[in-house]
Amino acid sequence: MSSRTFGFMDASGVDYSGLNPKQREAVEVVEGPVMILAGAGSGKTRVLTSRIAHLIHVGAAFPGEIMALTFTNKAASEMKSRVERLLGADMLRHNELWVSTFHSTGARILRQYASGVVGASVGVQPGFTILDDSDQLSAIKDCMDRVGLSDKVVAPKAILHKINALKNEGISPRDFPTQNLSFMEAKMAPVLKVYEDVLAANNSLDFGDLLLKTYQLFKKNPDVLENFQERFRFFLVDEYQDTNPIQYLWLKLLAEKYQNICVVGDEDQSIYKWRGADIRNILDFEKDYPKVKVVKLEENYRSTANIIGAANRVIANNTQRKDKNLFTQNSAGRPVEFHFVERDLDEARFVAKTIRALVNGSQPFNEIAVLYRTNAQSRLLEDSLRYERFPYKIFGGLKFYDRAEIKDAVCYLRLLVNPRDDVALYRIINSPARGIGKSTIDTLKMHSFQAGMNALDAIGDLMMTDKLGSGPKNKLKGFVDLYAKLVDKKIQLPMTEFYSYLLEETGYLSALRKEESIESTSRIENLQELASAIGDFEERMVEPTWEGFLEEVALITDQDRGMTDDNYITMMTVHSAKGLEFSTVFIVGMEDGLFPSIRGDVYDVNPDDLEEERRLCYVGMTRAEKRLIMSGAKVRRVFGQTQLRRRSRFVDEMPLEQMLVHEIDAAPARSPFGGTAWSGAGGGTFGGQRSAPKRSAPTYDDFNQDSGDEFGGAFESSSLIGPGAAEDGFVKGTRVRHPQYGEGVILSRDGIGDRIKVGVEFRGKGIKKFVLRFAPLEILA
Repeated sequence: MSSRTFGFMDASGVDYSGLNPKQREAVEVVEGPVMILAGAGSGKTRVLTSRIAHLIHVGAAFPGEIMALTFTNKAASEMKSRVERLLGADMLRHNELWVSTFHSTGARILRQYASGVVGASVGVQPGFTILDDSDQLSAIKDCMDRVGLSDKVVAPKAILHKINALKNEGISPRDFPTQNLSFMEAKMAPVLKVYEDVLAANNSLDFGDLLLKTYQLFKKNPDVLENFQERFRFFLVDEYQDTNPIQYLWLKLLAEKYQNICVVGDEDQSIYKWRGADIRNILDFEKDYPKVKVVKLEENYRSTANIIGAANRVIANNTQRKDKNLFTQNSAGRPVEFHFVERDLDEARFVAKTIRALVNGSQPFNEIAVLYRTNAQSRLLEDSLRYERFPYKIFGGLKFYDRAEIKDAVCYLRLLVNPRDDVALYRIINSPARGIGKSTIDTLKMHSFQAGMNALDAIGDLMMTDKLGSGPKNKLKGFVDLYAKLVDKKIQLPMTEFYSYLLEETGYLSALRKEESIESTSRIENLQELASAIGDFEERMVEPTWEGFLEEVALITDQDRGMTDDNYITMMTVHSAKGLEFSTVFIVGMEDGLFPSIRGDVYDVNPDDLEEERRLCYVGMTRAEKRLIMSGAKVRRVFGQTQLRRRSRFVDEMPLEQMLVHEIDAAPARSPFGGTAWSGAGGGTFGGQRSAPKRSAPTYDDFNQDSGDEFGGAFESSSLIGPGAAEDGFVKGTRVRHPQYGEGVILSRDGIGDRIKVGVEFRGKGIKKFVLRFAPLEILA
């Protein structure tokens, strides 16, 4: 190794004063393969950037001989700026360090070799454009038309998923086999090849091509590969546990000559199998590079000892992992909390009330995160946060009522309630696709305008003219017939039953099922959650109507639009939370079947799937710095159906004797849905797991540990209604506030116990009737 020490650092080299011994060891290893197993919150970014500076300082490499790869532009930018601070921007400006994402690096290499024989060898030409997912989908639909494949047979998104999966595996769609295929694969096969022809004709590449074609370029052009192997002597890879097969093959080729490859990752945080990540890449790294130096970063600087202890106990149940144990020198902090309440609505209210207490104790909203396993869970939580008038922001997804599938379903209902709602009609007339194209819709819009008619009436009038051919007329007639059928059923069926009928009869659910993609599954779950919202509305209201439900939805969305405060609560899926940290973290829905999210019998599951779910739980837990609050519900409404739930097996894997566990009484209780509420998870044992301490009802005294009276009486003083006593204060003449209808006055009250009903007159909204037990009413002083 030649000595090429530069003059921008003093003799001591990299500043090691802030590094612990293991971090320094990871920085100082120079040559050969290195695997840094970096546990959650162990300072891996600092180690990576210090290592780059050290390589340059000791003369092992010029900046231009180092390639650092990340998964996000944000991570690449952060790494580059830190290295600049260590080395000085001038040094990097004159001898460029490659720090970028895998895909950006692939695009850069392909553009470098696009002209000439090398580019032609992999079908790349100068000036190529890169398609995003939306562009890909449009191209796929065009290809389906070319081969005569209907989207009613195969969903375009299913083909998109197949193309991306093939390229992630290092397989060109042109090489997709034609023998021994399933029905769906046989239908897809012609489209895959035409798709590649269309991309070539348009001089376009998709994201998968950026790595696949770079790999092919190296394989077909050994001289080009050798140039890159010689130019880049050191490779550093962040989040190595998230690499897929093509990224693995790509890296292995580049690092083959000098084997100076340093990967940083944590197999316990490998949570992206669903998008192609292969945990074997990190688990088998020592087999691929027998001379590897393994350094474990096990000291966590983020979380309290109680949080780390609970997370360790959970992840220790996995078998696909390296031998390591996270620890911290931080204080023990508060115990990890688990609250198992009666219903999902109770859980949402519990979260909101606890946040109220936190904020009253001076904790800013932006230090609080609410994490859930699926996006569909956000709806009840959003309702409770809005009731408390808390600012929040959804990350990794839209607010519940802003999601496309929810808007579609609501627009169907709006059109059924108000046939003159043209906005709703134009949104759903071809959703799902029923062959009513843009030209037909444009003709309908013009005819409606010229005739001075609403769009629904204009359809019948237009069909009597010669402005459309027989094909478009038949498609419009099919829509009108569907509408008439839905109008009849709306009158005959209860609200929740009709909603289910609507989704099936319109073909909306069927279209999503055919996609067979992660996204379509999430959209179906969101539609199921809307069924739960409708069911909740039916229970709350004495005289539930679609008009009333749609009014609530409209008011909710109006409130959402007005939320602009930067100090907000963060709401996201656990997947989206990876890499982030918050002072207080809530993880909701800790129930078998939801988290872990397992289909079918929760005790007869694929071990690999269960281990991925456990890693996801570990990631969620280690986002918390000072306080981790987990919750679940015994009874949850799923797709409008009431389901009985067991607490998550992950909770029973935690050191329950060191936790605060609040569970409802295990004795059978009358369910608000009729019959007896299931209660087996309260204090008894199940699945061979230990039981937690049992309480007759949740109490909040333990919240005050370590912080005096931080929560002092916050819950007892709340005037939200639950199963209350007779002396509840909700009597005739009492002024109350409703989160949607505003201020009102109680005009009537009747019934006893859980069947108490009140009639409230709201200014400008008329009289609304509520079942008091479920009504989100607040008494005004």
